[in-house]
Amino acid sequence: MKEKYRIKEIDENGVALILTLWILVLLTIIVAEFSTSMRTEINITRNFKEESGSYYLALAGIEKAKEEIITPSFVQCLDEKGQLIFKEIGKGEEEKKEAPQREGLKLENGTYSYVIIDEERKLNLNTATPDMLKRLFISTGVKDKVLDTIVDSIIDWKDPDNLKHLNGAEEDYYRSLQEPYSSKDRNFDTVEELLLVKGMTQEIFYGSAGKEGENSYKGVSKFLTVKSSGMININTAPKEVLEAVFGSIQADIINAQREQIGCFASPLINIRNSVIKSTNFMIISTGGHKNSVNRTVKAVVTKTQNKIKVLYWNDNFYINR
Repeated sequence: MKEKYRIKEIDENGVALILTLWILVLLTIIVAEFSTSMRTEINITRNFKEESGSYYLALAGIEKAKEEIITPSFVQCLDEKGQLIFKEIGKGEEEKKEAPQREGLKLENGTYSYVIIDEERKLNLNTATPDMLKRLFISTGVKDKVLDTIVDSIIDWKDPDNLKHLNGAEEDYYRSLQEPYSSKDRNFDTVEELLLVKGMTQEIFYGSAGKEGENSYKGVSKFLTVKSSGMININTAPKEVLEAVFGSIQADIINAQREQIGCFASPLINIRNSVIKSTNFMIISTGGHKNSVNRTVKAVVTKTQNKIKVLYWNDNFYINR
């Protein structure tokens, strides 16, 4: 009997030990899970805080750029690095030969950088004629039937009717795609909308260095806008835009004079649709902290007298490389 009680006691002690071990294992798992969950929450909170800080640093860059734009000036020019500068004619060539510091600007424990791009240096997608569009696309590497398809499709995308140009596309084409959508039949709201148009590709839009035997493209997107007056700033416009709007001969004359004098101080009366003072600008500002997520804000603004009005805003802009 004593032997039986001893065995029973050993069995009960063994069961208790096993139960205790299981409880310890479960508690360890719960604590580990709770610890992991807490670390995740802390990381999420920290990332959110740092990302929010990066966003406000980017906003600081937007405001700094507005300060440059609102400063009274007569003309916009490009410095030797191709950056936009605001130059007051009559203050001497020695002043403002280079753009002010716009990169790596420190604010508290973070930094921000911004660029200002003159929208009047670009061809307005909504007001350009078919011939202007053709010349621009040719200069960026587009040719043959693809060229005619894109230009005709741009016109069809903007016009309110359902009459299709020879190489264009209307509602029936876009509704027949694997992922169908409608033809807009009105002006473009953004340049990126051009990617929806028949014939347009990422390579043509953003640019690509083609491999041997393939086409290479400069990227038409950097030469186009939908937020401008339709006028062309002859001080800042690249050769591709000058040729598209004024023709190659006039573009060569403008470039030659610009290289000689640096910056036109007065409009060229014999060139229609040209200006030397822009009113619309794109600002791209990026803010961030060390080892944190950067945030980039893109805005298009217009200057009227001493006021800045925002025409377009994207507070989570992705810079396509």
